Amino acid sequence: MVLVMGVIVTLTVMAMVVLAVVTTEKRTSFAEYTNKRSFYSADAAGEAGVAWIRRQASPPALVDAQNHVSVAAGYTALSNDHRYLYDVRFVKQQFRPGWSAEYLDFEYCVEAKGASSQLSEAAVELGAVRVFREGY
Repeated sequence: MVLVMGVIVTLTVMAMVVLAVVTTEKRTSFAEYTNKRSFYSADAAGEAGVAWIRRQASPPALVDAQNHVSVAAGYTALSNDHRYLYDVRFVKQQFRPGWSAEYLDFEYCVEAKGASSQLSEAAVELGAVRVFREGY
């Protein structure tokens, strides 16, 4: 009887340890999943910001004192559990060597943020350069 009770107690302790490990692993994998979703949402926001720069026919005008040329009004939903936003900031313009003086490099910084469920957030900053012909 004592031996059977010892075996039952040992099995119960082992089951509790396994349950604790499985629960911890599940939480860890879900946290990793939401972090990856937020990172990839931020990456999508960076791509959207670069695409916005590509669509401009001429250098965009500044919209605030912090050199922003595009400021997001809010998050854009990709699905029910992740979303993104991006801001585009003008950095500088400079002459492009080998080109005529009317063509200038306009350098921009795309500040991208992604968010996922469970308050997971990520941020990515991209640099982009676009050639514009001034006065065109």
